[in-house]
Amino acid sequence: MIIGVTGGIGAGKSTVCAVFEKAGARVIDADATGHEVLRDPIVIRNLTNVFGREILDSDGQIARRKLGKRAFASDKNREKLNAIVWQPLRQLLLDKIHAALDREPTRPVVVDAALLVERGDPKKIVDILVVVTAPEALRIQRTMARLGISRAEVVARLSAQLPEEDKVAVADFVVVNDKTPAVCRQRARAIWNKLQCEEQ
Repeated sequence: MIIGVTGGIGAGKSTVCAVFEKAGARVIDADATGHEVLRDPIVIRNLTNVFGREILDSDGQIARRKLGKRAFASDKNREKLNAIVWQPLRQLLLDKIHAALDREPTRPVVVDAALLVERGDPKKIVDILVVVTAPEALRIQRTMARLGISRAEVVARLSAQLPEEDKVAVADFVVVNDKTPAVCRQRARAIWNKLQCEEQ
């Protein structure tokens, strides 16, 4: 079983995935996978051709915050970023999913990915889609604290993502993360238990 966990920035995907992992799932983090993709020489070359060498650090690697500022400055720039990064990222995610299932066929795989819905039909990658939601004010606050970026940068990233209601519309399960982390974990465990019952 392949479970996709998605939601807007700051919604709490990581909290839900941690519950699933503790319950026995293998978690594949799309953000960490994206870091790998950004080290690919071909991707680096394509990104610098579009966004300039100013997005590189002193070692010639992509400086993600510099890239983010440029990429999220406009819808046009964001689409340019996605056009370069999404296909190699998608392929690497699929490779990791297949490798995990080859090693342990009965162990559930969880894909933690913010843009599963934005990039097309998520069911081409996952069997079950779990969407994590939270009030926008909370998401902004959490993201500023976690990433150390300004409110304006967070808002720019929020505006680049689909509205939560669009993601909820295609979800199999929804975790509302509007209270404490403990409550979020409790709600995630309830969904995990339902998934295990359906699997049996």
